[in-house]
Amino acid sequence: MEYLVDAKHMKQCDQAAIEGLGIPAMVLMERAALAVTEELLKARPQPAPVLVVCGSGNKGGDGFAIARLLAEQKIAVEVFFAGNDASMTEECRRQKTICENCNIKIVRNFPEKEYTTIVDALFGIGLSRDVTGAYAELIGKINASAAYKVAVDIPSGIRADTGTVSSAAVRADLTVTFAARKLGQVLYPAADFCGTVICRPVGIPVRKEDAVAYALEREDLSKLPGRIPWANKGTCGKVLLIAGSEGMSGAACLGAEAAYRMGSGLVRVLTPECNRVVLQTKLPEAIVTAYQNAEDAKEKLLRAMAWADVIGIGPGLGMTESARALLEAVLETWSGPLVIDADGLNLLAAHPDWTARLADRAAPAIVTPHIGEMARLVKKTSQEVLDDRIACCRDYAKSHHLICAEKDARTIISDGEQVYINTSGNDGMATGGSGDVLTGMICGLLAQEMEPFDAAVFGVYLHGLAGDEAAAVLGTHAMLAGDLIRQIGTVLRQT
Repeated sequence: MEYLVDAKHMKQCDQAAIEGLGIPAMVLMERAALAVTEELLKARPQPAPVLVVCGSGNKGGDGFAIARLLAEQKIAVEVFFAGNDASMTEECRRQKTICENCNIKIVRNFPEKEYTTIVDALFGIGLSRDVTGAYAELIGKINASAAYKVAVDIPSGIRADTGTVSSAAVRADLTVTFAARKLGQVLYPAADFCGTVICRPVGIPVRKEDAVAYALEREDLSKLPGRIPWANKGTCGKVLLIAGSEGMSGAACLGAEAAYRMGSGLVRVLTPECNRVVLQTKLPEAIVTAYQNAEDAKEKLLRAMAWADVIGIGPGLGMTESARALLEAVLETWSGPLVIDADGLNLLAAHPDWTARLADRAAPAIVTPHIGEMARLVKKTSQEVLDDRIACCRDYAKSHHLICAEKDARTIISDGEQVYINTSGNDGMATGGSGDVLTGMICGLLAQEMEPFDAAVFGVYLHGLAGDEAAAVLGTHAMLAGDLIRQIGTVLRQT
């Protein structure tokens, strides 16, 4: 499991290393500079000529040290000092003096010549203001250069805490960060400015309690539920998927097949009669319970709930009277594991008083809204949600006693306390039906008695890994939601 930090907690870890462990700040700076220099030379063995752009803070100090280390290896390097002497940190001042003593060229005007490599050591993780004026002009010149761009710790102009981007930000090819990745290196749009991100240890310990969010890694897949040799279809769990409406049979098919592929023993689909033939043809393994109208739907739902271990509701469900009656009955009656997606969420948004029933459940429900659905649930605009996605997800989960998987290029999962950010997946998954597959996958994990929060976190991660496998075969342009399902087995074999 990877620990992710924000600027505040990273600074606390840095201070703990200096004051608690007694590691001098200059030692940490030297190690950081050495890490960047090593990674730069791995990526570009012939980097000269190099321009290092330094600010006045400790990131600028890193930059001066990098310039010296490159010069020691007879690599042609110059420093453009874009800061001012009055605001320099003590460590930055000392590193600048060392560079001067080593006769490294330091200029105060941006050189009008071509460089093979530019090192961005301008602004660090503490940046909280918009970048304007002369600094914005400088960043524009850096970006306009054809040079390979290396960011020290974080590209200048992106926000370490939110993943938002200033009006001017360095677009790096490589970012070498220290001790732990920052939220802004994971969340979009800022992640797109980081290029390849390499995290190097420099002597600053980061503990689990220091992290503000976590991300799963491949080795965490060992925690997935296994199969017993004497398993049967009943012991592997029974999923009831309430999905589909006229013209939306595909959502039910995708969700049901994904639940099966994740290891569910039985999957029953409760859907309108018009979808029966499609489901029985497309997925003969599914049990189909079809209804004619709202009254018939509710009656058949009550019988199906007595059979089920897990319920998923919403994919392709529509906003009809039947759909409304089904969700209301589930919220009133069902106390077991529950996943609400798509039109289930739209119905919740249309009936905000129903969310109180979610808060009263013994076991927390899992909701899986995309950004638009999240905005409707919290009565905000999509942009307001995007401006602080983590807080929005965490606060909604906490206030309604549920688990929220807020879907986007970086899906955020929270139970109101813990926060996970998913780092698997790719843009090929931006296609109709991907969310239906995720609902089925989470239901499949719940059916195998995985704890709800773990099922949401692992379901999202596996969903992304399946997308990565599909992209490796097809490329991102040609992917369909069904391709994710076909790769679930590939991913599970790797655990």
